[in-house]
Amino acid sequence: MVICYIYFTRIIAILLQVAVPFQWQWLYQLLVESSTLAFFVLTGYKFQPAGDNPYLQLPQEDEEDVQMEQVMTDSGFREGLSKVNKTASGRELL
Repeated sequence: MVICYIYFTRIIAILLQVAVPFQWQWLYQLLVESSTLAFFVLTGYKFQPAGDNPYLQLPQEDEEDVQMEQVMTDSGFREGLSKVNKTASGRELL
């Protein structure tokens, strides 16, 4: 589509400008402007967002909630600790 636009506006429209008489010179500008409008409309239509685009879908769960659940359940507060019982004699039992 880009190649056709460039080919039309740079070559065919200029050949038409050279070939037509002076009173029809406005036809060159009309063709260039209408082809530019058609190019942008078609480009916008081709690249419009689709309803089922997987890249534009939002996650169903809130990522912060998932991270907070992991933080609350895996706190690591007691990690590496073991319970030590002391007896009346002051000796430690494991």
